[in-house]
Amino acid sequence: MRFFAALAALAVAGCVSTPTPNYTPVTTAISFPKIGEETEVSLGEDMLRQGFYTETDGIETSQQNNIKGYKLSAGFYPQVSEDKEYTYHSFGHSISRDGSGYLLQATGLLGMPLAFPQSIRASKNKQETCIIVGGLTRPACDTEIPFQRVRRPAISERDLQQTLIYSGRVGDRIKIGYRESSGNMARPAFSNEAEYDLSKSDEIGYRGARIKVLAADNQKIRYIVLSNFNSAK
Repeated sequence: MRFFAALAALAVAGCVSTPTPNYTPVTTAISFPKIGEETEVSLGEDMLRQGFYTETDGIETSQQNNIKGYKLSAGFYPQVSEDKEYTYHSFGHSISRDGSGYLLQATGLLGMPLAFPQSIRASKNKQETCIIVGGLTRPACDTEIPFQRVRRPAISERDLQQTLIYSGRVGDRIKIGYRESSGNMARPAFSNEAEYDLSKSDEIGYRGARIKVLAADNQKIRYIVLSNFNSAK
């Protein structure tokens, strides 16, 4: 009876799973320049920029790491969860073109395939990296390859950035370019260019944004933002 109780206790001790995802990437608002502030930019520079971008925390390694048969590529592994002692990270399953880390192989003795891992676990207190498989399988850990904690841009379809760009002046007319991007990818279908006749009005507008032009030539423009794309404040 004591033997079975000891086995049960050992099984529980070896049972480690990835916690329920509880990490939220950091979203930062972009708003340039301030409403009512006199600003000057050069030809080709952003006159007005508004939106959001997302960054995510993670760990990054500069070389491959073979953890008891689980071979990980060098690269960035984004965080998905954490507890008091560890952070947990996801990985790709094939060659990445954006610098993200991925699982190269999972092969044990005699070439036998290993159980597919749930996540990568990184200690908050030491340079220890573990492969979490879940169930009754104990984590596979080592301290051979160091990692760094970094924060990197994350591609998110919820991100939206809108920009007005100064494109120059010809006579009384100025050209303003509009660019919209989402998920860190340019959207050509949402790019446009507009012309404004300053002899008729020194105020220009595009998609809710309003700007008062103080001076403009073919090298720079000086102006005041009266309202942003999504706010009249």
